[in-house]
Amino acid sequence: MKITNTQAGPRGVNAVSGPILIDPKQTVEVEVYAREKQHLEATGWFEIKGEYTDDPGSSAPVSLTGVADDAAKEIEGLKKQLAERDAEIAKLKAAAKPDEEPKTAAEVLAMASNPDVQFMTFKAAATKLLGDKTPSKKDEIIAALEDLATKPS
Repeated sequence: MKITNTQAGPRGVNAVSGPILIDPKQTVEVEVYAREKQHLEATGWFEIKGEYTDDPGSSAPVSLTGVADDAAKEIEGLKKQLAERDAEIAKLKAAAKPDEEPKTAAEVLAMASNPDVQFMTFKAAATKLLGDKTPSKKDEIIAALEDLATKPS
């Protein structure tokens, strides 16, 4: 089919071979699927001469032999990988959080003065006691922990 761009600027067409840019007043000869007809005619940008190519259909049977088996094997492999990953995560969580009693406010306060304890470790322990209201600065955390330690249970 022949398509002429009637506009002042370049315009695009979805041809069978892919997108085609047509300059102003340029005529190109391309194959265009029938599914593009409504769009091309609605724009009013083109002068079209010729017939559209029939849309590709599912008239030819597609062979799926072996596809389901391959997909099932891939799914099983992915399930195995997920199970291995979940086991590794559980192992890491168990190693990171040994079964120990939660620290008291006094124990966490002792961490604050220990030079071997990093601030984020101290803050994490304090957050377990203070919750969402844990201050961001060390001296404020210490004050909150001292207040918590002096409150009657």
